[in-house]
Amino acid sequence: MKKKILVLLVMVGVILAATASAAASDWEVTGGFSIINVTLDKWNSTIDDLNSLVDGNFNGLIPTTNVDEMDNIEKVPMLSLGAEKALSDKWSARIEYEYIFGAVETEFESFNGASYVDNEGEIKVDLHGIAFLTDYSLNDNWSLGGGVGFYKGTKSKKLTGPAFTAVGLAADEDYDLDAVSYRFGVNYQKEISTNWDFNAGLDYLYMELDDEDEGNVYSKGLIYNLAVSYNF
Repeated sequence: MKKKILVLLVMVGVILAATASAAASDWEVTGGFSIINVTLDKWNSTIDDLNSLVDGNFNGLIPTTNVDEMDNIEKVPMLSLGAEKALSDKWSARIEYEYIFGAVETEFESFNGASYVDNEGEIKVDLHGIAFLTDYSLNDNWSLGGGVGFYKGTKSKKLTGPAFTAVGLAADEDYDLDAVSYRFGVNYQKEISTNWDFNAGLDYLYMELDDEDEGNVYSKGLIYNLAVSYNF
């Protein structure tokens, strides 16, 4: 955990240092929100197995009711903060901190021999990363770009309640995550006032994750980006 915090502080420090130097050079500060479509088949297979176990009354051993199934992970949000510098009339480079997060949950009641009692499950993911990106300007508004990102984080798994305990699945564990991503896409930029620009983009993202719990996990999908930038 201390190592993760140190890595995060270094990444944020790099971004802040670049941002702080923006006032003295031709930089832009950017910040945005994105929705990432993901195809986390291995994780979703685990979720499907868990839902089947609960829906099937734990293989007929423990009656369940009022089941709220755990959803598959299909979309996750991302927050970003970065700094961009023009390299030439056409090319620019950007470095940004990215935070990818999300959680899925399940709730149900199980019969303990006398009454129905509550059980809960949650899988939560937090990834902190730094991305190195370049953009090629097509005209005043449109550009093409891409790059690579590196991430570290945690997958938390919590399964609580007498039903999970009875079958040996009760858990409250954190697992290390390491990831690398590759992306390519198109971006639209429009000046909205002096020094301020609005940005919207569509990228294709491929990500490889090393999950301490389940091994290698792969994902691919589109990123929908909305951002604003400030020109110094």
